[in-house]
Amino acid sequence: MNVEDERPSYHIDALPAPLSEVPWSEQFVMQAIEVLPVTLRDGQLSSLRPDCADSFIIGWPAGARPEEVAARAIAQLGMEPVVLHSTSWRHAGGEVVLTYLAVVSPIDGLPASWEASHVTHTELARGDATAPPPVIGVGQVLEHALRHLAWLMHDDEAIASALPDWAEVLAGYVPEPFRAFGGPPT
Repeated sequence: MNVEDERPSYHIDALPAPLSEVPWSEQFVMQAIEVLPVTLRDGQLSSLRPDCADSFIIGWPAGARPEEVAARAIAQLGMEPVVLHSTSWRHAGGEVVLTYLAVVSPIDGLPASWEASHVTHTELARGDATAPPPVIGVGQVLEHALRHLAWLMHDDEAIASALPDWAEVLAGYVPEPFRAFGGPPT
């Protein structure tokens, strides 16, 4: 057996065409990108969103890199992402939604039809060891994303360097890995 035979993609030619090249059907799962912009306003953590929706959802064109789609959408709104980080995904209705937390530079005015709201803590959505929670709200996704960001502030030099003024703001967002399993392994 040669090295080529050991690759997981060895039999890729025998697989059906990717869904992006198959005509649309209601039987296919669609994919979308959700961007949760946050910024500091008067020293407080603020969430930004369209005033007509719970979050900012954009289409994910076939073949496009999701981080580039998210960054371009934020830039088109006149916001500058300081950190753009994929934090989670979930199944919502007929879509798989990939969520990015976008820490944006403070802005003077909001884009038309957007609003800012003070971020408050929310209980995380909890499933079980093999299944997701039955319902996941956008506030819970944001809470998860901010806990993830708080963890990255301690674990990722690039994130910590990009957000030197955020340590105090994120101090209350304590990552809780393994909580659903009764605490960290010993």
